[in-house]
This record gives sequence, C-alpha cells and structure tokens, in this order.
Amino acid sequence: PRLQLAKQIAAEDKFMHWELEFADLFEERGGFDLIIGNPPWILVGWNEQSLLSDKQPIFAIKDISAAQTAKLRDKALEDITTKDAYFAEYEIMSGTQSFLNAMQNYSNLVGMKANLYKCFLPQAWQFNNQNGVTAFIHPDGVYDDSQGGNLRQYLYAKLRRHFQFQNEMKLFAEVAHRAIYALNIYCNNATTEFDSISNLFDPLTIDQCYEN
Repeated sequence: PRLQLAKQIAAEDKFMHWELEFADLFEERGGFDLIIGNPPWILVGWNEQSLLSDKQPIFAIKDISAAQTAKLRDKALEDITTKDAYFAEYEIMSGTQSFLNAMQNYSNLVGMKANLYKCFLPQAWQFNNQNGVTAFIHPDGVYDDSQGGNLRQYLYAKLRRHFQFQNEMKLFAEVAHRAIYALNIYCNNATTEFDSISNLFDPLTIDQCYEN
C-alpha cells in the first residue's frame, strides 16, 4: 500500500530527479555548464481563505475575524467537495513546507521563510559542474533577509553580476511597477568580487555601462 501511494503521489506531483534524468551528463561533465531561468517568486504558506472563497466569496471580499472564519469554515466544509479540496490542499501545503524547511534538503535556507525562488539557488549550484554558471531573475530578498546569513556565505562566493531593476517600465506586466528584482549571475568557481548595478529601468543600461 505504501509503494502504491508513493507512485500515486509521484504521478500527481511530477517529481524531478535531475541526477537520474540526466545521468549521462552528470557522469560525463559532472553537471550542467549553464542553468538559466526565472524561478517562481512564491512564498509557500497555508491560505485557507483563498481556498474557501471558491465556495464562499465572503472569505475573499471581506476582512473577517478569526471567530467568524471558524464559523464560516464549518459551514463551508459541510459541502463534501469543498471538504475534500480543503484537506487535500492542506496536506500538500503541509508536506511541501516540511520538505522545504528540512535541514537535510535545504541546509543553507534554515530559518528563512520558504520562498520557492530561494530553493532554486542551492539546487542550481548543486546540479552545475565545478565551473557551471547560473543566471536567475529573482527578488533581492536573499541579500537583506535577517535570517539569510548562512545562505549569503555561499551566495557571495559565487556571485559574479547583480543587476537590480525596478519594474517601472513594466518589463514584467504581472508585477507591480514599484517591485524590485535583479538579474543575478553566479558561478560555482568561487571568487572574491562581483559587479553590481542598481536602480535600473531598462536592460540597455547594462550594455551602456560596459561599452568602454
């Protein structure tokens, strides 16, 4: 029964085992030469109001107290479809948080809130080879998180370029125009220095800064 459950969960959640999927590459090159992307900027947390609002819109449109939430929750969970979805979502979220906060899985992130983009960093460094390069667009939270000292010990040794943007020109249409994020380029071959350009609106400014 446990193996069957494991197979069911694996089929639903599409787990990715990089070393197995790319075994020949890891054997021949020790990992990837380049990993590039825009990982999800999502803080992992349980939000029952969002789920329950599908059945009871009042959870989304009104600022209700904890007592009111408890009363309305009981009413909403009388519907078997809502109840099944509620507990299924709670199981997924609870399991995800436990996995992301586990020392053995993300030791560099212990103490930090589980934001998915942060989890991509140690994963990429692990899957790149000794001279592998990683280029990610992500928020600047890794640089000022009061609990992020452990991560920064590893991050700064790998950081090559930090180009900080404000989304004034709506390069990301779905992100607020005041949002701050950065293009960050890392290399597994450790260094003691990196370039940083802040308060950018247009990527062309980066090219202009390096013209001469």
